[in-house]
This record gives sequence, C-alpha cells and structure tokens, in this order.
Amino acid sequence: MDTNKKIKTNSSSIDDIDKNIHANQTLYDELHQSLVDEVVASAEESQEESHNKKRSSSSQNTFFTKLIDYYQLNELFRYALWGLAAVFIATTILTIIEYPLFSSSVKDDVGDGFMFGGSEPNWVDTFFHTFWWAVVTFTTVGYGDVSPETHLGKFLTIIIMILNLGIVTMLTGAVSSVLVAARLKGDDTLDETKYHGHLIIAGWNSAVQSALRLIEANEDSTSVVILINETEAEVVKRAVSGFDRLDITHLSENFTQEGVLKKAFIEECGTFMIVPDDSGLLPNEKPDEDKTVLTALTAKSILEDIQVVAYILDEEYISHLHRANVNEIVFPDDHIPHMLAKHVTDPGVPQLFDELITQEEQDKGIQVVSIPKGLVGLTHNKVSAYYKFKHKWLLVGYAIKKAGFSLEDQMGESGSPIIRDMIKEQLDSAGIKLSSDEHVIVEINPDDEYIIDGKHKALVLR
Repeated sequence: MDTNKKIKTNSSSIDDIDKNIHANQTLYDELHQSLVDEVVASAEESQEESHNKKRSSSSQNTFFTKLIDYYQLNELFRYALWGLAAVFIATTILTIIEYPLFSSSVKDDVGDGFMFGGSEPNWVDTFFHTFWWAVVTFTTVGYGDVSPETHLGKFLTIIIMILNLGIVTMLTGAVSSVLVAARLKGDDTLDETKYHGHLIIAGWNSAVQSALRLIEANEDSTSVVILINETEAEVVKRAVSGFDRLDITHLSENFTQEGVLKKAFIEECGTFMIVPDDSGLLPNEKPDEDKTVLTALTAKSILEDIQVVAYILDEEYISHLHRANVNEIVFPDDHIPHMLAKHVTDPGVPQLFDELITQEEQDKGIQVVSIPKGLVGLTHNKVSAYYKFKHKWLLVGYAIKKAGFSLEDQMGESGSPIIRDMIKEQLDSAGIKLSSDEHVIVEINPDDEYIIDGKHKALVLR
C-alpha cells in the first residue's frame, strides 16, 4: 500500500514538474532567445569589424611586405639594387658638376630626335644622357664618345668604374651561389608563399599516419604539412597518398640540423611536432630520443616562441624536454593505466573516449574553436548559449594558454603600474621572454558566472 502511495506521489510530482515546464515554456524560450540574440549580435558585429580591419590593412601592406621579404631573401636582387642606387647617386652628382659638357653632347647624340626640352636639352635630357653614359662606363662597354673634363668629374668616374668591379663581382658570386644551392638541393626547394601557420612533423613512426588522418578530418585545422625524416621517400609517399585535403611535403633530411628546419620555414610554422624516429631502424632497435631533445633545443634556438609538441617513449627524457622549454609533452604511458582502471571503476568512460576519437573522422567530437571577440568578457552561461543555439554545439570547457611565469599573474593588482612597466621594459631589453614555455591548460564545466578572457578557446562537442 505504501509502495503504491509512493509511486502515485512520484507520478504526481513529475506531472507537476511537466505542468510547470509547459506553463513557463514561453517565458523560458523568450529569455533564452533574448540572451542568444544579444550574444550572437555582439559576436557577429565584432567578427565583421575585425574582418573589415584585416581586409583594409592587408590590402595596404601586402605589396610592401612582399617587396621587403623578396629583398631580404633574394641576394641577387639585393646586390642589383645596391649597384643601381650607387650608379644613380654618382650620376646625379656628375650631372651637377659636368652639366655643360653633358648638356652640349645631348644635342650631338640625339640630333633631330625627341627631347624633353623641345629644341634645347633641359635637365631631364641631360640627366638621362649622363645616366646612360654612367651605365655604359659601369658595365665596361665604354663607347668613349664623351669624357668628363674636370678633376672632380674624373674622380667620380673612377669611383663608378671601381664600383663596377665590386658589384659585378658580387652579382656574379650571388648568381653562382644560387645555381650551386639549387644544384645541391635538387628538387627539394619549397615554395615559401604557401608556408605560414603550417604543421611540421620531425621524425617518422606509425603514429604519424594516424595523427594525419585526424588532422585531415578536422576542417578547421591547417592543411599544409611538412614531414622531415630520413625514411625512404617511396615509403612516406605510399603512407600519405590517401589524404585529399592535406598538402603534404616530405623532406628526406636530418631534422636535428638548423639549416634543415629553416628550409621547412620553421619560423612561420604554427606547430612543430617531434615524434620518435623509426627511420632506418631494425625491428629490435628503439628510437634515439636524444634526437628529440636536440631537435627541441634547435627549434627553440631558432625561434623562442615556437609551439613545440614532443612525443616520447622514455619517461627519463621528460625533465630534459622541460628544460628545453617544450610547450607540450605527450607520454602515452601516463594514460594507459588510467584507461585500464576506468574499465573497472567507471565502465563507459573509456568507451566515451573511443567514440569521441572515432567521431573526429567525421569532423565531429570534441574540438577547439576560437571565441568571437564580441563574447570576450562575458560569462560562461552566455558563451555556452551562443554555441548551443547558434551552432548546436555543446560547450564543455575551455583551453587556456598559460606561460610558465607571468609577471601579471605574480604581481596581481599589487605594485605600481610604473614599476610593472619598468620591469617589463628591462626584461624585454635583456631579451628575456617569460612566455617561452607557454602551454595549454583546460577548465572543464566552470560556474555560470565564470568570466571568459582573450586567452580562452572553446572546447565544444560537435
């Protein structure tokens, strides 16, 4: 009898909950919709503003940036510009000093032809004629139809002829070095224009192919990958032949060398990954993990802020990689005991992890996405509502970039802003970067009032 009463009581309480839910559903929907509308409008407005700023600034800077990059990277172009500038300066001075000489010879050379000054040569005609003479002298063609008369003019001519010896020699050397470098590199020269924010994987083992499969499945991740290892090219080519979205390049070289890493444009890469290298090993041999530490040190010496992820098999090397300021260390033995125990203590948790991993192949599962600028500074419940109602994603937490030592975190609100700025300036002038060992931590399911700042990225279940 008591049991029946309990059942009836529970049934009636559930019915009451349903009635309350239905009665307040309209108000609930309106509240949520107003929240979502506010957050979505703020996010979209921020995204549009950011896009417009980027488009205007990129259109202004693209040409000059490309020109500066080409000047810095192309030795031949640099020497040619130097030579042209030297001849131009010498020509200008020579035109001023020997103006009557070159002005009178313009008419003799041009005759009834076109002149800027009409019937009589003007400054433009004289300068162009002098420049032509300087180039003829500079290149040792030497027609000899006109010669400077003053001592200063002859002195400048000597400088032009001596400049020719140095600059032409440099140009010849630059051409030779380019040809020799191209000969030595063979067909491995990479097109630098497409390598920015790309992934570099140093080393080769069975895990690389599986990692690439998951990277390809994630449409938001980079599609440009460079593999550096000494495995036979045909083996690597067969292993990566099935990837359609990824643009994969293989450099069959020693990845511990600085020159090889620079050849892969490591300064421009988004993530540099080091894995245990099985290249050339026999079945009973283990990878040399000293190479992993050496490669990490080499990468950090090239660019201190580079994001380095190291995968190791021997726990002994974890401390060495920490000292090398590696950002993330993957050590699989940490996870295996945990997963085994969960099969006993919490059946279903390991299966959840397996399902999330396999879902990744359909561009689903747990993924990290950027938070729109319009949402920065809002609370967790508003950001969660944005992803839920805008994209139908479940926000499970946040990935947060943290430095090993942060001056702001250590000092908090204490201390004078002037002193803080002075300390920062001193550290910057000394070349000390406190964020060199930056790493990622996660915050899972925080309180509704948890504030989201610019260092957060969303962990969403798609």
